[in-house]
Amino acid sequence: MDRAHAKDFILTDYARKLIKFKARQLSRRSDFQSTDREDLQQELWLALVKAAKQFDPAKASLDTFIDRVVNSAVAMLVRARECPTRSDGFHAKSLDRDCASTDDTSEPLALMVGPNDMTRRTGAETREEAHRDEDDKAIQHALAQMPAGLRDICRRLMGGTVASVANEIGLSRRQVRNMIASAKPFFEQVGIDF
Repeated sequence: MDRAHAKDFILTDYARKLIKFKARQLSRRSDFQSTDREDLQQELWLALVKAAKQFDPAKASLDTFIDRVVNSAVAMLVRARECPTRSDGFHAKSLDRDCASTDDTSEPLALMVGPNDMTRRTGAETREEAHRDEDDKAIQHALAQMPAGLRDICRRLMGGTVASVANEIGLSRRQVRNMIASAKPFFEQVGIDF
């Protein structure tokens, strides 16, 4: 199977949804960033297109093949991200080691490491204020474009769950989920993907 044919053969709706979902999952990990999402999708597509010529319908369905290839590619991406921490360029330092402090005394490194250092190291660092402001403005813009009823549901969901909002306004959870699906295009137009 040549590359052009392999690419057309493998471009299924299932593959699109799976790759989008996996890239979103990866971008939420502490060793990746949300800005990596498009690059991750491209990497997963590339892995899938490269593997397309190996597909054998006698061994598995196309969706099963796609699932296995994408999951393997995800595992390799995670592995590649974790490898640099074990490489020669990474040197661990003991927190019990004495270091010079600002007042020319020596104290353990553990006392010098603050909460900001820990959140940065673990990847729990919060997004910058500018990014949060941009997201807030985008959400407000999306809400302004919605019909009033849909806007009300979305605002209620910001502070509650599907079940709590359904109980609060007297709708079924299915109806609330349908409203969420109706709101999704408004958010996608402003670049917010969920």
